Amino acid sequence: MQEEVPGPQPVVEEEVAEPPPPPPPRGRPPLLWPWLLLLLLLVAAGLIALWLFTRGNDHKGAGNVTVPNVIGQKQGPAVDRLDRAGLTSRVVAKPSSEPAGTIFAEEPGPGSHVTRGSVVALSASSTAQVTVPDVVCDKAPVAICALRAEGLSAQTISVASSKAAGVVISQSPASGASVAKGSTVAIRVSRGATRVPNVVGQTRSAAVSVLRAASLVPAPFVVPSSQPKNTVVAQRPHAGTSVPPQTKVRINISSGSTSGGGVPPPPPPPASKSVPDVTGQQQEAAQRQLNGIGFKSRVVYVPSDQPQGAVVSQSPGGGSTAKVGTRITLNASLGPNPGAGQVVPKVIGLDPQTATARLVSAGFRVQRLTQKTSVRTLNGKIVDVQPAAGVRAPAGSPVTIYVGRFVS
Repeated sequence: MQEEVPGPQPVVEEEVAEPPPPPPPRGRPPLLWPWLLLLLLLVAAGLIALWLFTRGNDHKGAGNVTVPNVIGQKQGPAVDRLDRAGLTSRVVAKPSSEPAGTIFAEEPGPGSHVTRGSVVALSASSTAQVTVPDVVCDKAPVAICALRAEGLSAQTISVASSKAAGVVISQSPASGASVAKGSTVAIRVSRGATRVPNVVGQTRSAAVSVLRAASLVPAPFVVPSSQPKNTVVAQRPHAGTSVPPQTKVRINISSGSTSGGGVPPPPPPPASKSVPDVTGQQQEAAQRQLNGIGFKSRVVYVPSDQPQGAVVSQSPGGGSTAKVGTRITLNASLGPNPGAGQVVPKVIGLDPQTATARLVSAGFRVQRLTQKTSVRTLNGKIVDVQPAAGVRAPAGSPVTIYVGRFVS
C-alpha cells in the first residue's frame, strides 16, 4: 500500500484587530474669572446704588421745612401734625385761659423755616386757675353762689359756733389762693349759738335733761355742799351765756354733806396761742410744727401746680389766735401730675406697729407723733391719723399717725 502523502495544509488567515482610535482631544477648561468679575461688578453696583440712595435721603433730611400753625389745636393732633412735617414736639403745660389741653403758643412760630428734625416747643393750656373769693361772714347760700360764679364747688360743713346760724365762719382754701378751676372749697357754716339755761336748784336728772334739750353737753361733778343731795348748786358757763351747740356745761351736784372742803373750781379753759404760718412747708413738717405747740391737724389734698404735699393754704390762717387743741386744716397740693392715689386705711385704736404695717402695705410712708388723751384705754394706741381714714391720698405720700399719751 502506498502511503498517502499529506497534501498541503490549508492556510488560515488570522484577523488582527485594529487598535481603537485615539480619543478626541479634550477641550480647554471653562474660564471662571469672567463670572467672578461679573459678580464683583454687580456687588459694586449695588453698593454704589445704596450709597447714592442714603446720600439722597441725608440731603433730603437736611433740608428746611416750614413750621405748621398748630395754635388752637388740641395737644394730640398738634403733635401728630408736627410729626408728619418731620419736626419734634416738646409740650410744656402752662396756665392759660384756653381750654385745658389746647395749644396756645409755639416756638419757633408758625411759618418759620427750620431744619428737618428740629424741636418745636408747644405751650399747652393746663387746668385754668382761678382766685378763691372771700366768703367768710357771708350767709351760706350767698357764699355758694359766689364760689360757683368763679367755677368752684362748695362743700358745706356744719360746725358749732357762737356766730349766727347759717353764717360762714371759715373757708378752705383761704381767700386769694390760686386753685384749679373746678376745685372744691370747704366752707364751715355756723350752727348758731344757744343760751345756757339756768339749772341751779334743779335735781341732777332734771338739769341734765334741760341741758341736753338745749343742745348742750352736761358735765356733772359731785361736790361737798349743805344743799339737798343731788341738787345743782352751781354751773359754768353761767345761765344766759351764748355758746356754740354741744358746749360742755359743768354742773356741781351737792353730795348732801359739807365734809371734804369747799367747792372745787371748774377746770380753767384751754389756753390760746398764735397759729404759725406753715404754708409752703411739706404737710408732714407742718403737722410736726403744729403738734409741737398743741394744735391738731387736718390734711386735705387739693389740686395745685405746686410740688406734691406742699401746704398751699391753711385755716385758721397764720398769725391768728386759736385755743390749744384746735384742729388746723392744711390744704396740701396734689402736685402738677396727680395720679389716682390710694385710700388711707383705718388704723385708729390699733397699736403703732400694726398701724404702720397696714399703712405701708397700702403704699404710704408713715410719720409717728404723740398726742395727749384723757382716755386711759387709748394710751399707746392710735388716736388720730392724717390724712384721715377713707381719704384718697397720693401713693407713696406720708401719713401721720398720732399715738395716745394718757394724761389724767
